[in-house]
Amino acid sequence: MNARPATPRYGWIFAAVLLAYLNALPAAFQFDDYKVIVNNPAVHGFAAWAEGMPGIRPLLKLSYALNWEIATGPFGFHAVNVLLHLANVALVWRLTAWFPLTSPPLSKGGQGAPHTQVQVGVPLTSPPFLKGGQGGFEGVEYARLITTLLFALHPIQTEAVTYITGRSISLMSLFGLGALLCWLAAPTRARPALWRAAALALFAAAVAVKEVAVALPLALLLLDRRLRASPALVAGLLLGLLALLWGLGYAYLLHETPYRSLLANLASETNALFWLAGQLLQPWALNIDPDLPEYASFMGLPGLQAALLATALALAWRERVRRPWLGFGLLWTLLLLAPMYSLVPRLDLASERHLYLAGLGLYWIIGAAMASLPLDSPRQAGLIVGLTLAGVLLTTQRNQDYRDEVNLWRATVQRSPNKDRAWNNLGYACALAGRADEARDAFLHTLRLNPQHPRAAANLRALERGDFGNRPAR
Repeated sequence: MNARPATPRYGWIFAAVLLAYLNALPAAFQFDDYKVIVNNPAVHGFAAWAEGMPGIRPLLKLSYALNWEIATGPFGFHAVNVLLHLANVALVWRLTAWFPLTSPPLSKGGQGAPHTQVQVGVPLTSPPFLKGGQGGFEGVEYARLITTLLFALHPIQTEAVTYITGRSISLMSLFGLGALLCWLAAPTRARPALWRAAALALFAAAVAVKEVAVALPLALLLLDRRLRASPALVAGLLLGLLALLWGLGYAYLLHETPYRSLLANLASETNALFWLAGQLLQPWALNIDPDLPEYASFMGLPGLQAALLATALALAWRERVRRPWLGFGLLWTLLLLAPMYSLVPRLDLASERHLYLAGLGLYWIIGAAMASLPLDSPRQAGLIVGLTLAGVLLTTQRNQDYRDEVNLWRATVQRSPNKDRAWNNLGYACALAGRADEARDAFLHTLRLNPQHPRAAANLRALERGDFGNRPAR
């Protein structure tokens, strides 16, 4: 009788995530949480939700309504968000088995020999993962582990986990990741049609949480070779185009004119993409309301950034055989960000929570690059321990900013000292907390930055009259 192959147990990752987000549970409602949940009677219980249907994002609103049905305080909302993140960590670990990784340093068949390739319905690796039973990591397993750790513990994820309204991204990711896994696993199952039907249902659920999930079929094209050069490719591209056109039309419906022209939006969002990537490299300086410049054209910095992006894609294309992980990672990130960072003239140029799922491609590039390093087992293990400890400490630190509105906006004005909205929101939070002097100083600073700020003057007058008990407009 053969012994059952040993498989690694990565339960400690979940323990690390729980430890990192433990101090998120007592955090208060923040900013948009009031508009979307606390002061929105349409999500105050299941009956209220049902009465408001049909409507946009029905499953997201249902999750809020069920939370409210159980308890109206923020603790329950935070607990659900953390549980969603834990589930997504497990799904990411499973999904990375299908991510492409081919690099001579990782191969075992000699110089230049390719690593395991994606096959129909077969993940990249299968147990046992441990090399020779001696505790060393295979290249693919190590890349997967690094990627999963970055997804699980990078503090940039706090905007999708600790910020309650960020649930739109994490809940969409839950259904989206499940849909991708069901589709990829279907060929190995006894009833593949049923698994594909489940994938379509989960995909529809993801769209019912957040509309940008329509980009997920394009991500599937990167994972399933059977779909390439097929009608599904055309369908996926059309679906992505419709998503972008929908977003553009939605922006026009909400506003008589968009915030900026198409060219200005593309230039400004190109800069925003580079800012988001930069946030991955400075996890100690995360910012819920960044002060990003707007550009009228691609002259100057946006043009240089566009050239760098084109160069990176060209390099990925040239290395598509030896290093397919490079092109895959870039395309994954760009495809999932495209609905929000291209044609749609959004008020906020960038939000860190948008990297929650899209950043998985960049994490895979990092994981693959690190897996190609000639490290022995102790150094590999040391690197894993170091990443885990750093992730826990930095995430815990970032969660401290979310413990109440005053702390969140105080941290924000430190990182966006010239943004009038951040200062107005700090004054608003201080006024509600009974810190009248701090609130007055913040409102006055807002008006110094922008004498025409539409709300700071009204908020200052409300403060002087003592009217802040009724939560006036921000």
